[in-house]
Amino acid sequence: MAERRILFLPPVKLAKVILSERAREILEDLGEVIWNDSDRDYTQEELANLLPDAEAVVTSWGSPSFTSELLEKAPKLRIVGHAAGSVKHLMPKEGYDRGIIVLSSASVIADPVAEYTLWAMLHMQRNLACCEKVMKEERGWRWCNEGTSHELFFKRVGLVSASMVGRRVIELLRPFHCDVMVYDPYLGEEEAAALGVRKVSLLELFATSDIVSVHAPTTPETHRMIGAEHFKAMREGALFINTARSWVVDQTAMVEELRTGRIRAVIDVFDQEPLPPGDPLRTMDNVFLTPHIAGYTVEARLRQVEAIAEDMARFFAGKSPHLAVSWDRLRIMA
Repeated sequence: MAERRILFLPPVKLAKVILSERAREILEDLGEVIWNDSDRDYTQEELANLLPDAEAVVTSWGSPSFTSELLEKAPKLRIVGHAAGSVKHLMPKEGYDRGIIVLSSASVIADPVAEYTLWAMLHMQRNLACCEKVMKEERGWRWCNEGTSHELFFKRVGLVSASMVGRRVIELLRPFHCDVMVYDPYLGEEEAAALGVRKVSLLELFATSDIVSVHAPTTPETHRMIGAEHFKAMREGALFINTARSWVVDQTAMVEELRTGRIRAVIDVFDQEPLPPGDPLRTMDNVFLTPHIAGYTVEARLRQVEAIAEDMARFFAGKSPHLAVSWDRLRIMA
């Protein structure tokens, strides 16, 4: 019996930061691994030449998407594991119809994004950025956050979507005894009760929360669903956090409300990335900016391939994989 063939598509430079020795060992125990030893991603044509004998494929950032033409070249393909973010455009429906299992390690990224979200809440509640500025830039010793330093304990927090990240944020907030509200059309009342949160409308969430954090997926329904009326409804001094996608937010309306100084924000995602040097967000003291790095940690990158490798081992042992994404679920995923 021929040895099982596994394709590992990430090139050398990316593999150095996402492939742990443990993940390598798991994959090599499953069969013959064809590693991408080049410094670039495969083209569609190059991948087509590698696919005929492949039973499994590991993909990541920059890997070519599967097309109908590629699937015709892959009669033995049974499972594809994506060690990166979204799998929305990885596999066409005919691949799912053929029974090819698609794995997503996005749940691994959810951990650092949730951790970043908690940090953003704590950091901005205490208004510590001004203290660092005084200490480092002014070389002074001045209590600049008097009257603006607050606790996270018992605050009212509104989460836009009980997604993978949203649910992890709910868990992280439990020790702070926050009153957590969620806007999510797909979340049932019983499930909300089990999570210990209250379901509310999007407008009520913005109007009554001390902190609003966005974790909604990119779908046709979520495009620009947060607009001027929501930002204008926010309480004086309320905090807005977006670590999801700018797709969900009317960024122009957000900027206009932030200009007033009434509300504060931590923003990790933008309509245009990189953010242009002259963007008005760069000049606002009430806004903390990061360059789309909420999901990035050294540990998370390594865990992603490990999670895919473990699930492939589970699959080839005849067990149900934990990270499989169905076609129906894909519709409401980020």
